[in-house]
Amino acid sequence: MCPPQVVSTRVGGIPEVLPDDLILLCEPSVRSLSDGLEAVIGRLRRGAVASPAAVHARVRSLYTWRDVAERTEKVYDRVCVEEVLPLAGRLLRLRDHCGGVAGSIFAFVAVLNFLFLLLLRWLVPDRDMDRALDASGPRALWGPPQRDPPAEEAGEGPPQSDPWSDGAGAPTE
Repeated sequence: MCPPQVVSTRVGGIPEVLPDDLILLCEPSVRSLSDGLEAVIGRLRRGAVASPAAVHARVRSLYTWRDVAERTEKVYDRVCVEEVLPLAGRLLRLRDHCGGVAGSIFAFVAVLNFLFLLLLRWLVPDRDMDRALDASGPRALWGPPQRDPPAEEAGEGPPQSDPWSDGAGAPTE
């Protein structure tokens, strides 16, 4: 049985998943992947890789729930500081990274997606959506969501019936 060795491309979240000695990252091309596979096969033939039992024990110790949460947090922290491009910048980046033909097709699909999202936003405005509970701060507490004031108090007309209450204002279980 061969020890696990991964050959992958430098795209996606793979570098954050496995330790450097268990993965060989290549450029996303056939030639680079072929070279990577040959390098890993050479390591295996030379016996320059750990035994499957040693790799299993190491991977098992690396992937506790706490470790996975910390790794995920690092990825989110890195992504949160990246610049958010406006739509025009995203379309240009698609064309530049994917080539003239494929990039233009991807940009067209992205514009269609954007227009579809605008249509959905018009059909279901933000004010009609449920709000997520903010539990992101050190003093944030998990608890029942705050109910909006009755429509009468907000000056929006008579109160609407709540399908989740028993008629007396108390939510049903």
